[in-house]
Parts: sequence; structure tokens; C-alpha cells
Amino acid sequence: MRATIFVLFTLLLTSCTPQPISVGFIGGLSGFNSDLGISGRNGALLAIDAINKAGGIRGRTLRLIIRDDKQDPEVARKVFQELTAEKVVAIIGPMTSGIAHALIPLANKVAIPLISPTASSPDFSGLDDYFIRLTTPNTTEAHELARESVTRGALKPCIIDDLSNQSFARPLGDAYTAEYRRLMASQQQNASVVRYPFDPKDETSTATVLRALEQYQPDIVLFTTNSMDTALLAQQIRRRGFTMPYLGTGWAMSQALIENGGQAVEGMIFTVPFNPQSEKPAWREFSALYRETYGKEADFGAGQSWLAVQTLAEGLKRCGSKKLKQSILEKQFEGLQVSIYIDAYGDPIIPFQRLVIQNGELVRMDHE
Repeated sequence: MRATIFVLFTLLLTSCTPQPISVGFIGGLSGFNSDLGISGRNGALLAIDAINKAGGIRGRTLRLIIRDDKQDPEVARKVFQELTAEKVVAIIGPMTSGIAHALIPLANKVAIPLISPTASSPDFSGLDDYFIRLTTPNTTEAHELARESVTRGALKPCIIDDLSNQSFARPLGDAYTAEYRRLMASQQQNASVVRYPFDPKDETSTATVLRALEQYQPDIVLFTTNSMDTALLAQQIRRRGFTMPYLGTGWAMSQALIENGGQAVEGMIFTVPFNPQSEKPAWREFSALYRETYGKEADFGAGQSWLAVQTLAEGLKRCGSKKLKQSILEKQFEGLQVSIYIDAYGDPIIPFQRLVIQNGELVRMDHE
């Protein structure tokens, strides 16, 4: 009898305990260029933990279900289906534009929001879909990099065009080229931009790019490659005796780039919606927590994923899982460094920063 009462009491307690809200995470967590995905996962986990410690969402905790897309569109589609089977209310991710291109149609079909911390291709802008992102389309980044090139007097710019993530690299290269030409034309100068394709899966690609650079002799180089490929290419180019300035993108801007690129990436310039030296209390607290938890410095991907989870949480507080997308669009959110506004199409409005790698650190550049 006592055993029966105990079982019934246990069942009663279980039935009264609110079930966790399941949230998915998709990012590249393995392979050559997994630093962005790992940072994103880490930032998301810290945000989930902070929200749960504060009481969760209306008394319900958040449960993060993590999947590795292995930076492969087919794998990404498979793990997306796994997460929908887990009844997730939304998915944090993916971290790259190439994977986003594969997943957006699936998200639209099942009406589950994808909240990407870092995917920046303009191909996804202005669409009424289930894709929400927290970094601006990379056309803004490209325009700022073009202005940097003109300011530095570059007459023979060159783009190393990553073929493995064309959803990101192609529009960025197009926007950079168009803006550079426009700015030069305003100075009554004709100018062109040379683009050299780089395929990280082709063992001969690096040598092909190096031969092309030796022939063209560019005076500034823009890398659209990931952190590891950028680091390795930057080293190879410097070993050939080139001293021209380097331009990088938010995709490559990580601690892995600095650690693996070493002296070769000193002076590399970025124009991104992020400042690693921000003195905002929220960023300082997050950075300290990240360092204490993971033994490394917080970066762009980590901070953006924290914000993605917080944005989702705010949406859930407003309306629960119903009409979640609408509860996020056209709203203001407080980020770790600045406030951001998500427009009607899921794109944010964020101010940009100019950063440079200096003495092994990302440092904000004062406007000249």
C-alpha cells in the first residue's frame, strides 16, 4: 500500500512539474573550421544557463539540443529533421550562410524560426520567411572594406574568393567590387578588382592563388575565407615576400585566426558590428564568465549566440511558442554591446566598428 502511495505521489509531482522548452542548436562543431560553431554553442549554453537560473520562461526551463552540421548541407538537413522530431520551438543557428541556404526552405515548411547568430549573406534579406539573424547583411561590411581600400590608396585590390561558402563570399565580393569602383569613379579614376577563386577541398588551390598573386602584384588583399584558411593563406603570401595590407571578414575574425596566423595576420583590418574591447558592463560580465567557463576569450560568435538565445527568450515571454516569429520581428533588443532592432524581414540594424589585429589582439581603430 505504501509503495503504491509513493508511486502515485511521485507521478503527481512529475505531472505538476512544467516540461522544459526544447530549443535546437545547429552549427559546425567538427572539422577543420569548427571554431565559429564551437563559440556559438558555448555562448548559447551560457545564455540557456543564465535564463534557467533566473527562473526560465514562465517557470519553464530551456533545454538546448545540440547538433553538429559538420559544415555539410546534407548533414544539416538531416539534423534539422532530428530537431523538429524533438519538438523544438526554434533553432539557434546555423552559423554560416551556406548552411542557412540549405535550411531556410525546411524552416519555412514547418514554420520553425531559425535564429542565426552570424549568417550574413544578403540573399536572405527582404524575405517574409522564418529566418531571423542577428548580424547585418555582409553588403554593409563589404562597403566599409571598399572605403578602407580607397582610403589606403589601393589601386590593384584583389579578392580571394572562397568557393566553399559562395552564399557568403559571392555577394560580399560583388558588393565590395561595386562600391570600390563607385568610389574610385567619384575621384575620376578607372579601377578594377581581381578575384581569384579558392577551393579549400582542392590541394592545388593555394598554389594556384599564389601564382596568380605573383603575376598580378596586388596592393591590398581581401580574404573571404574562414579563419583557418585565412591564417594559412596569409602565411603563405607573406612567405612570398608580399607586404600589402590584408582585409578580413567577420567569418574569419576569431581567436583561431590570430593563433594560427601569427605574425602574418598582424595589421589585418575588419569592419564588423562588434568590439572585443567594449566597456559595456554586459559584455565585460559575459567575457569574464566565458573565460572562466571555457578558458578562452569570448569572440563574435559566442556573443552573437548569447544574444540569439536572449532574443528567443524575449519572444517566448511575449507570446509563448505561438506566433514566436511575430513576437521577435520589429522589436528592439538589448545586446551585450549595443541595442539592436530586428526589422520586419528578420534583419538587424547595428552600428559597425573598424578593428585591426595588433600585437595578437583585436583592437578598435579610431576613425581617421
